[in-house]
Amino acid sequence: MKTRRWLPRLGILTLAFFQSVEAVEPMLVENSAGPVTTREIQAFKNFMAEVVPPSNNFHNAFVYGAGGEAAEALGRVYEISGDVALLDRMLVFADRMLAARNDPQTGRLIWTGARELVWPNKAADAKDAAYSGTENGDIVGHIAYAARLILENKKLWAEKVPDGNLHGFGTTYRERAVTYVHELERTLDGFLLKWYVRPGTLRCYTPDSPRYDAASRPGSANQPVPWNQQTMLNNGFQRLAECHRLLGDDDARVQRYDAIVKASVDWFFAAAERYEVQGKPCYKWTYAFEQPPKHYEDTGHGGYDIGGLMRAFVSGRYGLTADQMRPFANTVSCVLLQPGNKFLGRVDGTAGKHPPGGLGGGWIDLCEFQPELLPVFIAANQGRIKSSPGLLANLLWAKHRLGLAK
Repeated sequence: MKTRRWLPRLGILTLAFFQSVEAVEPMLVENSAGPVTTREIQAFKNFMAEVVPPSNNFHNAFVYGAGGEAAEALGRVYEISGDVALLDRMLVFADRMLAARNDPQTGRLIWTGARELVWPNKAADAKDAAYSGTENGDIVGHIAYAARLILENKKLWAEKVPDGNLHGFGTTYRERAVTYVHELERTLDGFLLKWYVRPGTLRCYTPDSPRYDAASRPGSANQPVPWNQQTMLNNGFQRLAECHRLLGDDDARVQRYDAIVKASVDWFFAAAERYEVQGKPCYKWTYAFEQPPKHYEDTGHGGYDIGGLMRAFVSGRYGLTADQMRPFANTVSCVLLQPGNKFLGRVDGTAGKHPPGGLGGGWIDLCEFQPELLPVFIAANQGRIKSSPGLLANLLWAKHRLGLAK
C-alpha cells in the first residue's frame, strides 16, 4: 500500500518560516516543576507577536507547518494563562486560514472535478496541483479550536474583536465563532464526510476513485487512512462537535461527529499491539491499519497519533481511560528512550533510517502519566525551545496539566 506521508518536512518548513523572528527574545521553560511562570508566558507572547501568518497552505503551512503550529500553540497557552491577547492573536491566524480557502467560484479545480472548499497544499503549476485530502481536517480543527475557546467564555461573546474585522467574519467574538463553525461545516459536509468516512462503519478510508489515485499516488485509493491522518480528520470532527455542544444548536451533528472520532479511536486500539517491556505494558502499532503488522510507525508520525489520542482522552468524550493511555508513556520510557536523552526512531524499538534523536510533539502530553518524563523532554529539546512555538506550548501544557492534577 502506498499512501501519502505528510510530516518529514515539518522541521525544514518551521525553521524557514521562523527565521524572520530570530531577533525576538527567545522562548523558554524556566523549570520542570511548579506552575507555568509569568516569564514563560510573556516570552511566548512576545515571540508570537512577531510571527506573520503564512499566506497559503503550500507545503501544509496551515496543517502542521508554521500557521497550524502557531494556532495550536496560541490556543494552548491561552488556555493556560487566560490572556485574551493570545486568543486575539490566534484569531489572526484563524482568519487568515479561513480567508485563504479555495474559492468555490474562481478557485482551483481539484481531483473531484470541482472547486472544493479545501486548502490546496501545492502550487497551481505543480504536477500534483489537483491533490487535496485528509490534511484539510487538521485545518478545520485549528480554526474550530479558536471557535471553541470563544464559545467557552460567554463574557467575551458581545465584545468586539479588536482587529477591525478585516475579512468580514464577524465583529463580536461570538459572531466570529459562529462564522467559523458555519464555514467549516461546508468543508466537512461537501468534502471530508463525502469522500473519507464510510457510512456503515464510520471508519476513514481514502476515496475509492481513480481520479484520487491519479492525483495522489498510484495504489493510494480505497485504503485505510493512516493513523496520523486520521488524527487530522478527528481534529476537525471533535472540535466542531465541541463547538456545537457549546452552542446547543445541533445535537445530531454532535452525535455524528463524536461517533466518527470514537470509531477511529476504537479501531486504533483494536489494531495496536499491547506487550510488556521491563514488566510494564507498552504499545506498538503500524503507520496505517494492516494485517499482518509490517510497517511500524515512526516517532514523527507517531507524535501526531499520540496528540490526537490525548486530545480525545482529555475531552472525556470517547470512553478513553488512563489505563489505556499509560502504556504509551511506558513505550517512551521503556522502549524509545536511550542514553543522553535520545530516542529511537520507531515505536517498535528499532532505529529506522536514522540514529537516535529528539522526540517532541504529542509525545510530550504523555507526561501526564509519567511526570518524570518532563525534565527528559526539556533536556532533549533544549536547543529548539527558544524558537519552536509548538514545542514550547506542549511543554508548558504538560507543566500546567501536572499542576492541575495535584
